[in-house]
Amino acid sequence: LLLVVNHMLACIWYGIGRFGLEVTEGPNWIEAHSVKVEESSLGWRYTTALHWSLTQFTPGSMRVEPQNFLERAFAIVVLVFGLVCFSSFVSSMSATVAQLKAMQADKSQ
Repeated sequence: LLLVVNHMLACIWYGIGRFGLEVTEGPNWIEAHSVKVEESSLGWRYTTALHWSLTQFTPGSMRVEPQNFLERAFAIVVLVFGLVCFSSFVSSMSATVAQLKAMQADKSQ
């Protein structure tokens, strides 16, 4: 599920970069990181966007960063989404461990 979500976010992130490249002609993450669309393979561009997406959910880092308002707004939304997902995961794991400890305590009595 996490990889599917990251795939979707990577596609949107790349789409926002292409939108900035073709429509607004302002600064965007694609040009800022010397990614020449014509010279790089689709696989390289996709894995760069996927790498960015994965770093939003983990403590990992990457040099690709937002360069305009739309990219920054999307990055903030993704970070908040990642925070909620991570918090939910930690909460679920904590509840499971507490439940297992309670079951173990009941067995030992």
